[in-house]
Amino acid sequence: MMMKLTKLAVPQPKLLLTGRGATTHDVSRAIRRQCDSGELIRLGRGAYLAASEWAALDDRARHIAQMRAAQARHSTPIVFVHDSAAAVLDYPAYGYFSTVPQAISRQPRQSTSQLRWHRGELADDEIVECDGFFITSPERTLWDIACTAPFARAVGMLDAGIRTLRPKDAAVSAPRVDREHLLERVSKRSGKRGTVRAARSIGFARDGADSLGESLSRVQEYLFGFEEPELQVTVSDVDGDIGVADQCWREHRLLGEFDGYEKYTRNRYTHGKAPSDVVFDEKVREDRMRATGGGMARWLWVDAHSGSRLAAILTRAGLPRESRPRDDWGGMPR
Repeated sequence: MMMKLTKLAVPQPKLLLTGRGATTHDVSRAIRRQCDSGELIRLGRGAYLAASEWAALDDRARHIAQMRAAQARHSTPIVFVHDSAAAVLDYPAYGYFSTVPQAISRQPRQSTSQLRWHRGELADDEIVECDGFFITSPERTLWDIACTAPFARAVGMLDAGIRTLRPKDAAVSAPRVDREHLLERVSKRSGKRGTVRAARSIGFARDGADSLGESLSRVQEYLFGFEEPELQVTVSDVDGDIGVADQCWREHRLLGEFDGYEKYTRNRYTHGKAPSDVVFDEKVREDRMRATGGGMARWLWVDAHSGSRLAAILTRAGLPRESRPRDDWGGMPR
């Protein structure tokens, strides 16, 4: 029996679907008028969405809307793969999810501007059902991403997939995958296309990066020649535990903190507190951490994205770097 994923929160955009021959001339004309006026967005033949709803969707939800439109145009089920499967599974994308869904077929099929086809075969246990979609399983999805995606994008999804500590809202979080199973795929597929790329991304993935920003920060630290940090390190003083630092370089007595917008807005982090109270509590926490005798470097998304900005912040904080990526980061292929 095919496995079903029933706990994920998958966006449900309210599509207007008009099957071939199912609409009258007057209805078709009304739809064309609304498209011309900008009230409706056309998502391919026979599928439309209110422009106001489209504008409110993030790129993941837009991609899923395009997937639902693509499925509606086909009389038989489609198995979605790569970024499309990752979007349904809610693995975070560094960059964006495109509006072109991706699917797989055993036979060659012509890709269009509304659906990109990959040729290949899947084992029965590599297909799961989720919210009306057939998609690749979490493990197969992460494997495909590791084989094809740019390094930082792959690491962000892999980190989310292998993370052990799940938030309280785990019912809507990316499904967990065993990193060892992914490494077994690397050894079994040695010499095949994409395996070298996958070995690098999977070897770099860590259980401990708590957000996409933290994953990207670690990629930049590696590329800019810094030592590998410990992740999610508990800091204490005489009064007890202060909190958990995102990163730590013990030898250099330096803590690192990625400050994402979600830390001050999402209930997972704020626990219902007002943003002003969260900021004050964070200031008290930082002061206590600094008082333990070490330094602390803090950075934002823009710093993690540019790399050179993050490197400058860490260098000013006293963290040494080399001119190229170090070869002592654990798990990387030699």
